[in-house]
Amino acid sequence: MIARSLVVAGVIAWSAGCIVPRSAGYGMTAVPLGVGASDVGLALGGIYQQETSSEPGTGSGTSRQTQIPAFEANAQLGVTPQVGVTLHASEAGLQPGVKITALHDPVMLAVIPQIGGGFVTRATATTSGGTTANGNAITSFTFLLGVRAVVSLPVGLYAGLGYDRQYISQAIRNANGTTTTDFQQAHNVGGAIGYELRVGSIALRPELAVLFTPLAKNQSNNGITTADRPDSSGLFLFPNITIAAVSTPQGK
Repeated sequence: MIARSLVVAGVIAWSAGCIVPRSAGYGMTAVPLGVGASDVGLALGGIYQQETSSEPGTGSGTSRQTQIPAFEANAQLGVTPQVGVTLHASEAGLQPGVKITALHDPVMLAVIPQIGGGFVTRATATTSGGTTANGNAITSFTFLLGVRAVVSLPVGLYAGLGYDRQYISQAIRNANGTTTTDFQQAHNVGGAIGYELRVGSIALRPELAVLFTPLAKNQSNNGITTADRPDSSGLFLFPNITIAAVSTPQGK
């Protein structure tokens, strides 16, 4: 339910002002959970997002959005002493992955390859005097493929760095039946820095996540021809705190 709401919010924002749904938060450390242990957390915070498009000779345009509150979510399950499966939810969709802890004491390093995406449809209709008129219908699909690396220190500090290749397709069908489809292929580079505080089985992780989109290629199809649109770039800031419930490994 949380993931679907995040995806819907991202689609509405993009259709309203060229703001693209992104996935930025980390919400986890490099420490392995152990066999059978779990870690389920909800990240609460705020988002500042900026998307800029430019074309030589025509200038540039910028869309900005601030959202408070904003949410992302994470879940982990330990499979072996060093490997766990993960699931990240954001306004871009769901991203299942594998967390592999490669280095240990005193500094820990985990690598997390992820793949995922989201799909949502939205339609409007107006009824007046017994007559119903259909409005715009929007169908959006997002695909993400990437990898993240997280380093944890014994004092509780952690930092992450990652890359995502993101593909977005959004089709808008007007009331007259005409469909226009917008496409974007983006390269996203991001990172985060945070701190984990454990209180029994509860973990608190304040974090600042940053995502840069140095280049996004955009196209539009009107049902007959496909035309290039101006390239764009973006910035996504997500200060947040994750509140997670953590269980112990089997046999402990």
